[in-house]
Amino acid sequence: MPDLLRNLLIRAGENKPLAKQVTSRRLTRSLALRFVAGETLDDGLAVTRRQAAKGKTVTLDFLGESVTSQDDARAAAKVIVEAVGRIGEEGLPAGVSVKPTQLGLKLSEELCTELCCDVAEATARIGEHLTLDMEGRDVTEATVALVERLQQAGHAHVGCAVQSYLRRTRADVERLSRAGASLRLCKGAYAEPERVAYQSRTQVNASYAECADYLLAHGNYPRIATHDDRLIDHVKVVANRFGLSRDDFEFQMLHGVRASLQDALVADGYRLRVYVPFGHQWYPYFMRRLAERPANVLFFLRSLRDT
Repeated sequence: MPDLLRNLLIRAGENKPLAKQVTSRRLTRSLALRFVAGETLDDGLAVTRRQAAKGKTVTLDFLGESVTSQDDARAAAKVIVEAVGRIGEEGLPAGVSVKPTQLGLKLSEELCTELCCDVAEATARIGEHLTLDMEGRDVTEATVALVERLQQAGHAHVGCAVQSYLRRTRADVERLSRAGASLRLCKGAYAEPERVAYQSRTQVNASYAECADYLLAHGNYPRIATHDDRLIDHVKVVANRFGLSRDDFEFQMLHGVRASLQDALVADGYRLRVYVPFGHQWYPYFMRRLAERPANVLFFLRSLRDT
């Protein structure tokens, strides 16, 4: 049942009529703000400052995906480059994350590469990392290839997320590590069929541990993105076995999720980066967060009845 509910919530994130209901209601907007910094860049920077004051670094993410015009792609890139500039001006410990389809990957490979290069050049100027988010299976190979092109173009600070629930990810981890990319290892937050993705949590977790082991042994500054206590403990043990210092990798968690655990890791001397999203297009992201924590669903359903 939990896996079925998770898939239903993820698919609900693609439902435009439901999106209109959710985004127009005060209570659901309030719940979404548990996971989203707000709708403006200033909101995102305000949360970034607060996280930095707690000894954490940040990945700032301007929400949006699957644009339908080149103008929209260029507009998104402009906001992201502006965000990078603001980060640099304030000296904040923050990089950025982008979705390739937000920068036109489904419209034109050339356009997306051009805009990713613009963002990569901006992040290079402030000495920060650029992460390409991993989206659905229809753009997985295109995203991996995009990272390889950016690496070959000299953007050594560009990496991407990899999702342990995809059957191909173990091979992608090796492939991208050879290319020099620093990878963000997460479990995955899209509904995918069995032929391409593991369906049980046991399989997903086993894949995660295997990929984490490889990254800790052979990767380029692994970015371990999980809120799972058992996987966090596993990574600590393996890192210690390989003789890694706490500066050789980092844990990553989402804004609004397990803040006390985040603080505990920082207090214990681990690097902790918080993924801080902002923007008007928060509905799909919000639904994926609900899918990860179904306990929020009851409050969400009640809020839909609120008039």
